[in-house]
Amino acid sequence: MKIQFHGQNCFSIHGKDVSLAFDPNETLKGKFDFVMNSGGFQKACDSLKDIKKVLQLPGEFEISGALVRGFYSRLGNVVYKVTLEGVSFVHLGSLESKPSTEFFEKLGENVDVVLVTLSDKFGVKDVKDLIETLDPRYTFIGGSQSFFPKMVEEGARIAEENPLNIAQTSLNEERSDVLILPI
Repeated sequence: MKIQFHGQNCFSIHGKDVSLAFDPNETLKGKFDFVMNSGGFQKACDSLKDIKKVLQLPGEFEISGALVRGFYSRLGNVVYKVTLEGVSFVHLGSLESKPSTEFFEKLGENVDVVLVTLSDKFGVKDVKDLIETLDPRYTFIGGSQSFFPKMVEEGARIAEENPLNIAQTSLNEERSDVLILPI
């Protein structure tokens, strides 16, 4: 699978048989089986063509072989957990504080890849705490690029390419990588 960062909260994933995007923005192009909006991104989604399904609310769905669970982390922010080709991805949308214990119980275990956004309201320390709690194999950092140098100081590394290929076989139980995909 290929995972790509498009700026802001926007990430896309292209699998063997399905393509999906989280929080589309004006830089996102292409065809997608489904697009998930964590909140407030409908305008950018309207500019995309050939989308089979747009998700904006919590619920459980199966779309093109992908299992999707969406739930609120707070009013107005929908978190999506997608299982595709044996890999579970969690897109956290726009967090403003570390989620509650109840949130982590809803999310469940087996989080392979976390897509998290840095902002003035959810900074480097918050991301580090979240990674420690979830213990994913990969964490991809999005949001304001002004926060990226501090994240690198804290151990994140800048990937050499965007998009980046990942597969279930590349997930290592012993290692957790924190990556920033260059735009």
